[in-house]
Amino acid sequence: MITNINRVAMVDKYEYKDQKTVFSSDLKHNELIFHFSGESRVYFNDKVFEIMPGTMRFLPCGESKRYIVERERRGECIFVSFDTDTAISDEAFVLAIKNAAHIGGLFKKMFAVWVAKGEGYYFETMSMIYKIFSELQKNNYLPEGQYKKIRPAINYIENHFLDEKISIPYLAALCKISESYFKKLFIKKFGMSPIKYIIRLKINHACDLLLSKQYSITQVAELCGYDNVYFFSRQFKEYVGTSPSVFVEKYISSK
Repeated sequence: MITNINRVAMVDKYEYKDQKTVFSSDLKHNELIFHFSGESRVYFNDKVFEIMPGTMRFLPCGESKRYIVERERRGECIFVSFDTDTAISDEAFVLAIKNAAHIGGLFKKMFAVWVAKGEGYYFETMSMIYKIFSELQKNNYLPEGQYKKIRPAINYIENHFLDEKISIPYLAALCKISESYFKKLFIKKFGMSPIKYIIRLKINHACDLLLSKQYSITQVAELCGYDNVYFFSRQFKEYVGTSPSVFVEKYISSK
């Protein structure tokens, strides 16, 4: 059971100037870190982890022999520091997340909730940590054979979610299965409908564009395939928990 949340923070590619960082050998809290981009090698105790986009890292609290990060390509991540009444694991581990867009979206929403500090934010953040662990368990529920059935659709979505309006019948046809069976397998795999998954990809991409500070909200909406900036803002708030402008404002103030 989670007993305390210490911090939720976003680390951008400019946070650490040096290619190599040696961290304290004493971790006072557990850390759960989702990596959106970048490549690095992490040395923790006797383990060596290769960090890539879409990987999640867990580090247990306590004294460690070593904790070193060597960056090959700088990137962004969000981490949450928390305590539990019993150990989740005595060992650090890294997971390659298959449904990275969804899990990454949960981390971004958790960050937005935490920095906004709205009423009930602490308990909402805690519930989202539990949600992340729940989704990670669900990730193992779909047998590999069934996963392969919908893989053509997943590949198509990831390559075209910004380019066009994707129809569910077309995705089912790509997989050569019925529409109802396709939806069933997809929901079993990702815990959401194909439409919601596509929206999640769009909003995740929108977050990245907003944080780059190179585009206005209207431009981000257009780049993410929205014709109406007001509809985009409404959908963004529904998925992230705050408006695009507040999301950027809170990110800047958290640095």
